[in-house]
Amino acid sequence: MKAWIVHGALRLRRTGVYALALLAGLVSAWAVREHVQQRVLALEAEARTPLVSRLVAAYDLPAGTLLEEVHVAVREIPQPWAPISSLDPLELGSLLGATLLADVAHGEPLLRGYLTFNAPAPALASRLRAGQRALTVAGADLGGLADMLRAGDAIDIYVTFSHHQRDLTVPVLQGMRVLTVSGNAEGPGNITLAATPDEAMRFIAARQAGALTAMLRHRDDAAAVSAPAHSDLASLIGLDPEPRRAPGVAILYGDRLDTQAGFDSERP
Repeated sequence: MKAWIVHGALRLRRTGVYALALLAGLVSAWAVREHVQQRVLALEAEARTPLVSRLVAAYDLPAGTLLEEVHVAVREIPQPWAPISSLDPLELGSLLGATLLADVAHGEPLLRGYLTFNAPAPALASRLRAGQRALTVAGADLGGLADMLRAGDAIDIYVTFSHHQRDLTVPVLQGMRVLTVSGNAEGPGNITLAATPDEAMRFIAARQAGALTAMLRHRDDAAAVSAPAHSDLASLIGLDPEPRRAPGVAILYGDRLDTQAGFDSERP
């Protein structure tokens, strides 16, 4: 009887150990499953974070860059990470033409605080093409048009002068680009044109020889104006030119010169 009790107790003990091991395994499996599920939920939550499109630097941009479309790219950014002052792609129009106040690295969002539209004006020399010079002329030399000119306009300049006892008007300079205009309350000030050295010399010669007149043209009009075959007023309005005297030969009578006598060039 005693042996049977001892044997039963040992058997019960072994069964308890197996039960505890099984329970521990189940608890471990449950813990692993919960951990995996929590990680999956966290990843899903991250995947559900909304993304927003923002304007970023297409490449490293130094301070002072005048922004154009080539400088800008669009990038998707998680909404919590997007700065409040970053720009939506729909705001591209408000960005173009602005100047950067700070360096912006490649891919970094462009912030409103980095932008200004009050950049210092570029030096006058930077607006000249190779081979050009800045030619400053008095507004009074160009007639009444000087009061209406603005930087960026294009003008033609004509000169009226006397030649062989005839008043002629011909184009001297064409498509001259206006760089700056300075006016005052007393009248037109000075106008600075972009000119080659040859154009500057032609202007100076024309100003000394006759009266100048400026005519405004469209800035995209590059057509050249040819000098008319007849540029005096009589010919332009269809009047007959003054008759020319027939060539003659002076005749000497003794020691006296007769300036009135002559022969028709068609007489034999």
